[in-house]
Amino acid sequence: MDPIVYVSLGAALAAGIAGVASAFGIGIAGTAAAGAVAEDEKNFRNALILEGLPMTQSIYGLITLFLILMSAGIIGGGFKFTANTPENIVKSAILLGAGLTVGLTGLSAIPQGIIASAGIGAVAKNPKTFTQNVVFAAMAETTAIFGLVGALIMIATGVGL
Repeated sequence: MDPIVYVSLGAALAAGIAGVASAFGIGIAGTAAAGAVAEDEKNFRNALILEGLPMTQSIYGLITLFLILMSAGIIGGGFKFTANTPENIVKSAILLGAGLTVGLTGLSAIPQGIIASAGIGAVAKNPKTFTQNVVFAAMAETTAIFGLVGALIMIATGVGL
């Protein structure tokens, strides 16, 4: 397969999978937020913060997309891996792996949305539990952070920035 295909797939999978997962997570938390705010408008601030937590996975996907495109030369110049050599195929496959890593770990936005949804309900009943519920929702985030770190290591050591 041509190296540009690997690079394009890596960039698309990083942003696409993480973005879709974020949309699901935000949607799940958003339904709870709407209910909490309908009960009491004072719940808006806390509900909005908890609802927004699953969005970070899409940010990681977007960052990875840009890093993949920059390291391959698509952004800021010409494509670096034009020759279909074994070295270029390996480098472009590394970029595909980096994108897939971020995309798959970005699926953590879905359970994060579920946790945030429960947290919104809990905070609506007892606002003093806000910090604890942010921590609960942030626990799902660590998977995505590990994926982003792994992808950065793959890109930096396998291809270079």
